[in-house]
Amino acid sequence: MSIIRSQYTNVKGKKTELSRKTFKEEDRHWHREAKSQKAQLDSSHKHGNRKDVKVKMDRKLT
Repeated sequence: MSIIRSQYTNVKGKKTELSRKTFKEEDRHWHREAKSQKAQLDSSHKHGNRKDVKVKMDRKLT
């Protein structure tokens, strides 16, 4: 569970949030994502579409 600490200030007499810090108890697991991305790049099928090349209609339908 995350702990969120906010710091407030007064702007024209109203309480306004100035900054917020989030403290997390556990690290993010980015290594799994990097491993899966590398596996996708190494596989034999094509990934994604090129935005600068128009795809022909017969390729879209099949």
